[in-house]
Amino acid sequence: MLKFNAVKRYAMIVLLLCALPALAESPLDDAEKRLSEVKVFAFGGIGFAGQTSKGEIDFRLVLSQPSQVALTVLEKLYATGNPQAKTYALFGIRKINSSRFKELLASAKASQEKVEVMRGCIMTDDFPRDLASQIGQGKWDTWFNNRS
Repeated sequence: MLKFNAVKRYAMIVLLLCALPALAESPLDDAEKRLSEVKVFAFGGIGFAGQTSKGEIDFRLVLSQPSQVALTVLEKLYATGNPQAKTYALFGIRKINSSRFKELLASAKASQEKVEVMRGCIMTDDFPRDLASQIGQGKWDTWFNNRS
């Protein structure tokens, strides 16, 4: 009887160890977490080397998901993320669901928070109301589409 219990325990340990990777967070979960506290809102090449920002890379991962999955992540980012995350979320929501974007415009335009924005090598602090208007007018589309 003792031998059977030891084998059973060993089997349980092996089974748990095999299941651990499945319990780990997915790349989408990781991207969502990083986006929620991203330091700058940026599309296109930034800095002297013209690199793609980490925020844009994570944003593109979210946007590559099926529309409903991406929209759920973006809604959560808009509700709980920092100002930069909310701006990425607003941009993504406009791409997926323009009527929902229009619903969120009022809250974005009322916000007094500052958003750290990087365009090329230039860093600025912008108001969400200005960025929301620019997003609504498609002024960020060129930056985003040129890196696709």
